[in-house]
Amino acid sequence: MNVGVTPPTREQSPTGAGQSMPRRWIIVVYLGLLALVIPWYWPAGDLRHAYGLPLWVIATLAALLLTSGFTAWVFLSLPADDGDG
Repeated sequence: MNVGVTPPTREQSPTGAGQSMPRRWIIVVYLGLLALVIPWYWPAGDLRHAYGLPLWVIATLAALLLTSGFTAWVFLSLPADDGDG
């Protein structure tokens, strides 16, 4: 019997249901990075090059590097899960 024990609130829920709102900014950042990775904004007739690569390729690779770094930061900053599942 759990006498005097109150059930966890949404903010304290072990299932993480209360964490969807604070982590919404992560989705927004990923969408912004996705918009940078896909070079839809680059002019079609642009012929500028740097280090033998078109500038849109360098911009895409830089955005991919940012996405990788952000993913690693998000993963490493999450609290450790002590559950078996």
